[in-house]
Amino acid sequence: MPSNITAYEWPLSGTIHIAYETGDEHIHEMSLGRKGTWRDDDITRVTGAPELEDAILTGASWQDGRTQQIAYASAMNDNGHIYELVMYQDHPWSLEDPMLQPIDAAPADGFALVAYEWKDAGTKQLVYSGREGHIHELSAGVAGLWRHTDLTEATGAPLADNALLAAYAWEGGHKKQVVFVGGDGHIHELMSGVDGPWRHTDLMAETGAPLAGDAALIGYAWEYGKTKQVVYTSTDGDVYELVCGLDSGWSFADLTSLTGAPLAVGSALAAFAWETGFSKQVVYVDRNHHLFELHTPLQRSWKHTDLTQLLGLGESSHDVLAAHEWTPEFAKHIAYLDTAENPHIHSLLLKHGEDWKHADVTSLTGAQPIV
Repeated sequence: MPSNITAYEWPLSGTIHIAYETGDEHIHEMSLGRKGTWRDDDITRVTGAPELEDAILTGASWQDGRTQQIAYASAMNDNGHIYELVMYQDHPWSLEDPMLQPIDAAPADGFALVAYEWKDAGTKQLVYSGREGHIHELSAGVAGLWRHTDLTEATGAPLADNALLAAYAWEGGHKKQVVFVGGDGHIHELMSGVDGPWRHTDLMAETGAPLAGDAALIGYAWEYGKTKQVVYTSTDGDVYELVCGLDSGWSFADLTSLTGAPLAVGSALAAFAWETGFSKQVVYVDRNHHLFELHTPLQRSWKHTDLTQLLGLGESSHDVLAAHEWTPEFAKHIAYLDTAENPHIHSLLLKHGEDWKHADVTSLTGAQPIV
């Protein structure tokens, strides 16, 4: 099975994207425009990028740089480099190696990698785990020069004990955040403002929330709700949310207990804000391979929906799941794998005021197998 797939929107071009690695170690991108159909492109073939076995992927758009990018790394890569595939608006894909710049970046261990943009600072970020257990950040502005920060060293935070890592910007709070799980099951947040130093907070000590398991961790901002969230699964499969408002006070909730939804199984977990739908969502897979969505509007109760039952879908994989907003279309999008021996990538798309639409995008595009 692949390490992961990644999915994201590029508002500048009005498109959504799914990136994944095929069995021949090529990085592919599936994309959908506002009035088009899904297409699949072999980005490795176009760019001549290095082929890495068991690559982990992350993708994001960058408003100030007018780009979309897919970054990847692998534990099988001896040099520990992170490679970035970049597309500028109205240009073809190109390859960049941030670690070739003289920034003294530590080698990546190839187990955890996150990309995101920070509009407050006009930068793009790559956050990764190093071979020494430290969390590192690579950051670049429109000038194109990368800067490296050892976040563990800067904050005195404990070492990261597994591959659970999330990073995101909270524009309403004017902060960027990195969250990870320590060896004691505590979730730790590393946070910085535009001009401020990095700070460390033990969110379990702050809230008294149950310990995190070793399956899944997500962090995101809900600008409409003026909050930031960390979503994780506990050792017993409950889905928990840690939430913080502008008053900087953290609280937690057991979303499966609140909604009566079944327990989560595996690492297939996604959580995101649907700003144009005025709600926030959590998506996961239960033991019966059903895809569930937990969702709530502002100041309303959480509800759950069995999307598999609602839409008559086949079984969903416990391993991989990605979800995000599609801003120009007032839509939300979920990408997941089925459970076939040669699994297909599927897309679920809901535009505001319409019904869910399902597509087997592997079949639609004639894409290569991912294993």
